[in-house]
Amino acid sequence: MRIVYAAIIECAPAQLWPWLEDPERQKRWMPGLLDNEPTTPGPARVGSTFVMTIQEGRRVISFTGEITNYAPYRHLGLRLWTGARQEIEIATDYKMQDLGSRTRLDYTATVDVTTAGLFVRSLAPAFRLIGTARLRRSMKILKQLAEIEAHTPVAA
Repeated sequence: MRIVYAAIIECAPAQLWPWLEDPERQKRWMPGLLDNEPTTPGPARVGSTFVMTIQEGRRVISFTGEITNYAPYRHLGLRLWTGARQEIEIATDYKMQDLGSRTRLDYTATVDVTTAGLFVRSLAPAFRLIGTARLRRSMKILKQLAEIEAHTPVAA
């Protein structure tokens, strides 16, 4: 299953990047994100790992993650998986194109449940519908926050 989204955000890529990378900022635009804790020491890079905890209704789900692409201001790729046998895997890509004072953000998520049980695989169409609605809501919040910050004068 694949989910795609694109938006033009009224800020430069350097102003948008922290919203994608910083766990505290992520919590402000990703509904349900409780924590995103690095598990690899040092600065973020390809191969860095993390644990992301998300509240979905009454359930709390932990995802193990790895950075698969790290090109600041251009591309952030992640791979996340959950389940006792890692039966749900999600690959996400945030690609940014510099348009001067604006940024084109292209987001792609590919969800693989092929190793999951029949019950989880049968829910895939519902996951897509819910995931797309959640993504649109999250991206709208991201856009608003990044634009507000980019256009707020810094106090002297």
